[in-house]
Amino acid sequence: MNRLSPLVLEHRLPTFARYAISASVMLACAVLQMALQMQTGSPGYFLLLPGVFLSGLIFDRGSGIFAAIIAVAVGAYISYAGSMSIDYFATNALFAITAAGTAAVAEFQRAELRRVVMADKTKALLLQEMAHRTKNNLTILGGMIRLEARHGGQEVAAALDATARRLQVMAEVYDHLSVKQDSRSVNMRYFLNDVVEKVFQSLAPSGPVAFQVVCGDFFLPHNHALAIGMIANELVTNSLKYAFPDERAGHVTVTLSNTHKIELSVADNGVGLADGPAPGGLGSRIVQLLTQQLEGELTYERQDPGLCVRVRANPL
Repeated sequence: MNRLSPLVLEHRLPTFARYAISASVMLACAVLQMALQMQTGSPGYFLLLPGVFLSGLIFDRGSGIFAAIIAVAVGAYISYAGSMSIDYFATNALFAITAAGTAAVAEFQRAELRRVVMADKTKALLLQEMAHRTKNNLTILGGMIRLEARHGGQEVAAALDATARRLQVMAEVYDHLSVKQDSRSVNMRYFLNDVVEKVFQSLAPSGPVAFQVVCGDFFLPHNHALAIGMIANELVTNSLKYAFPDERAGHVTVTLSNTHKIELSVADNGVGLADGPAPGGLGSRIVQLLTQQLEGELTYERQDPGLCVRVRANPL
């Protein structure tokens, strides 16, 4: 529908150009109709009607009526057999009514198409407004939580700050939300970059720690994008908190691909993960729950040096 609307509704051609194009369309239909008549030997009209409908649909009512007049004139010409009998007048009168009806149907279809396109645009604006308000509310709530964190103990402040970062990721989704083919999708390339960058800005590692985000330019539904953004937030946060003690230098690489499977990996060259069971803190449990929501699998891969956490989920 959105691809058709520029052709039908958004052109700004002058009246002369619209009528000239309509005449050209009808000329092509007339040539085809006369060629068919020469091949079959019997007069006909049906190849003229698509030209009338097309002119009325693409341009306006006047172009449809103009095309209908041309169609009637051509029909009268190609059906003339040397005398104007009652059958000749009756046949052409019936075709004139049919051509006028075709022009009216084209105008009705054009008006209906305009109504549908306007309704679709209105829906998109309402969704954008709702997303904007939701994002603002989440941002305000995150700010209130950070303000409250200043009046608590160290552990309470850290927990509240982590909660505020998670709310920030939720709010970030709405900055990248777009309406595509009747669904709400998020461009993962820009969204993931923003999520990782804001984690680094919020935690401000004491050592020289760099980050890199490797992600193609593709879209995912907003609920899946939110889950992946939350997982990336938790894994990058863990890397900055635990992988680089004592102002140790390093780098964190976040990679997201959507080929055979959706695969998110967060790798660092820090101190790595000690032998034993997988981490069981709140952030790790959130990652496990979000991975289950994606119906995926979570793996911890020890590297030399560092750690790579990988989440794989089935494609959408």
